[in-house]
Amino acid sequence: MQNPLPGKDPRPRSLAARLERAAGDMNAFLLVLAIGLATLDLTCLWAFKLQDALPAMTRTSASSTPVNSNGAINKPAQAKPAPKPNPTAAGSGS
Repeated sequence: MQNPLPGKDPRPRSLAARLERAAGDMNAFLLVLAIGLATLDLTCLWAFKLQDALPAMTRTSASSTPVNSNGAINKPAQAKPAPKPNPTAAGSGS
């Protein structure tokens, strides 16, 4: 392929054309990225508004340990161990 203008160096023009094309592609990418982020933002806004609208019973906490209204962790009641049989009372019957 021959140079259309033999007296001029084609490199600055081709570099400028490459930069222009890259900028055009970058603008399309940034537009898609901006639309995606806006969609994510609106989805999160909707989810937080929905969370505030739900009654308190349906909300779950991130922790697996229940917490009472004072902020203390509720512990399950300890079961009392079965009483040990008394070996002296059971053996007197001959």
